[in-house]
Amino acid sequence: MELETALTRAYDTRLVLISPPRTGSTAVARLLWQHPSVTHHCHEPFEACYWGAQGPESVEGILRNPMVVASGERVALADVERGSGLLMKEMSFQLSEAQFTQLVGLTTAPPIFVICDPRLSTTSRLRIVRELNGAKTFPPFESGWQSLREQVELCRARDIPYVLVDSDDMRADPAGVTAALMTAAGLPQVGGLENWSPRPGLKLVSPEVGALMSDVRKADDPFYRKVLGSSGIQPRGEVDWEREEAAIAAAGLEGDVAKWRHWYEEMRADPALIAGRHTERENNAHTG
Repeated sequence: MELETALTRAYDTRLVLISPPRTGSTAVARLLWQHPSVTHHCHEPFEACYWGAQGPESVEGILRNPMVVASGERVALADVERGSGLLMKEMSFQLSEAQFTQLVGLTTAPPIFVICDPRLSTTSRLRIVRELNGAKTFPPFESGWQSLREQVELCRARDIPYVLVDSDDMRADPAGVTAALMTAAGLPQVGGLENWSPRPGLKLVSPEVGALMSDVRKADDPFYRKVLGSSGIQPRGEVDWEREEAAIAAAGLEGDVAKWRHWYEEMRADPALIAGRHTERENNAHTG
C-alpha cells in the first residue's frame, strides 16, 4: 500500500514538528504526547538520509514502524489501530526542500516550528558536540536556522498555514501557550499536558539511526538525556549572557549567530507566533 494512503488510513491526526537543534522541540513533543489524540511518534525520519546517505526506503521504514508513545515499543503501521494520531518530529537542516514538502504533505494540521534564542541553541549544541567527540565548533548549516528560515518562507510563498512556538514563551506561560498550541493544531483542549513522568530509558532514535551512532551515544545520548529525565515544562534558569557569548566567539560562530538572531527576531514578530506571557527575565533574554 502506498505510504501516504497507509498513513491516512491509520491516523486521523498527523502532526509535524520541525525545529533547529537544541530549541526545546523534544519537550514540545513530549507535551503533545500527553494528548490522547497523539498515540504514535516517528523521530526524525530523515535523519539517516542526512547523516548516513540513506535513501527514501529509510524514511519509509521509519514511518512504517512508529513508536507507541505509551510503551516506547515500535510496531508495524499495519497494526496501528485506525483513528490513532501520529507526531513526526524533524530537524530543519536534515530536510531538503523536496523532503520538507513531502513531510508537510502528510499532515492534518499546520506544521509547528519550534524556536528559541539562537545564542542558547548554539551554546547547547556546542556543549554536546564537545561531550560527544571533543569538537570545538560545528558547521553553521547544522544550526538549522538557515533551513528553518527557508522553510518558513516556503510556507508563506505557497500559502501553507504554519505555527511558530518559542519554547521560552512556553516556559514562561506553560498553560497559556499549550492551550493556544492545541487550538492551532486542531486538538481538543486537555488540561495538564505540561507535566509528565520521567522516561530516562526511552529510545527515541530509530534503529536506522541507532546503527550510525557511537557506542558512547548509544549508552547515554546527551541530546535527549535531560528532556527524557524531566517531569514537565520548567522555567529557564538564569542565563549568564557574557559566558554564552564568549563560548560562541570561541567557536568562531559570532557572525553567524548575529544573523540567526536577526531571523529569530523576525520570527518573533510573525503573526503565526503563538503568543505567550513574558516575564521580565524572558524579555531580557531576547534583547540582552
